[in-house]
Amino acid sequence: MRGLTLTRNAACLMVLGVVVMCGVADVAADEKPVLLVGHKWSDSAGFYDAATGKLETSVPVGRRPHELALSHDGRQAYFTLYGIDLYTETKEGGRSVAVVDVPGRKKVGEIDLGKYRRPHGIEVGHKSGRLYVTCDLPAALLVLDPGEMRVAEAIELTDPKSLCHMVVVSEDERTAYVANCGTSDVAVVDLESRKETARIPVGGVPMGMSLSRDGKTLWATTRVTNSLAVVDTATNKITRIIEITGQPVRTALSPDGSRLLTTLIDSGEVAEVDTRTQTLLRRLPIGQRVEGLTIDPTGTFGFASAQADDKIVKFHLADWRPVLEIKTEKRPDPLTVLR
Repeated sequence: MRGLTLTRNAACLMVLGVVVMCGVADVAADEKPVLLVGHKWSDSAGFYDAATGKLETSVPVGRRPHELALSHDGRQAYFTLYGIDLYTETKEGGRSVAVVDVPGRKKVGEIDLGKYRRPHGIEVGHKSGRLYVTCDLPAALLVLDPGEMRVAEAIELTDPKSLCHMVVVSEDERTAYVANCGTSDVAVVDLESRKETARIPVGGVPMGMSLSRDGKTLWATTRVTNSLAVVDTATNKITRIIEITGQPVRTALSPDGSRLLTTLIDSGEVAEVDTRTQTLLRRLPIGQRVEGLTIDPTGTFGFASAQADDKIVKFHLADWRPVLEIKTEKRPDPLTVLR
């Protein structure tokens, strides 16, 4: 083995380009996929070996971490601290976003949201790296500056009963879409003028959303109506309703955009939709109260959180079979595979 290593290193030294390529290959070979999970009822974030399911580190982050997002370089993770268990509660809840140092695996601070309570959805801007965070009370979309650890902008929605849930932002950061559980619609927010410009009545209890790569199509789950609304973003009109029984709640697009996954919290499954034909393809049983969902960067595996079972199921996207069950701390929900 030593002889092989020396020979390979000598070969790498022949030309600079090969040295760089070998160095990258060595790093990639040494890296292992890590799954980052928010445990809502343990008030912590867990770092798991995505290949074996072993918990490597558990980090206290604050009361009821609900959703998470990663910085562009993957060095910071941001958790919205909802502060209460259910969106139907009337309590004030939390008012901050926890910041976790990913390499150091420790919480390094919180971004105080001031008067804005119950932060829920969160997304990192594709261009700016700023954080877009929804809040229930008062209903608003906040723009946070993670470098300065402050609220840079607060865009309050027109209907105070909105109960803002998840958010998606266009790649050019000109438009944001906010799912509103309290008003059965999706708010369209112009991020340049910093104001709400339209409402898309999708019905039911809107929750998870995904935006197509070209920004032309918005996919929005409506939980109690058991459906997925397909929206033309040029007109803000619904072009199709795909019926999916089981109460769809979260969504995730495959890297190539050809498939959309959604978790079904009532039936405990993950469903797959063909985005081109806009048809339901198949379903996979996961466990009880399935909500959190992610796809690894390679598009090979999906991960779904079964909250009531305190577990995550890893499944292969090609043949649609479970490959690993990961036992977690209490009530796992948001999750992502670290880059």
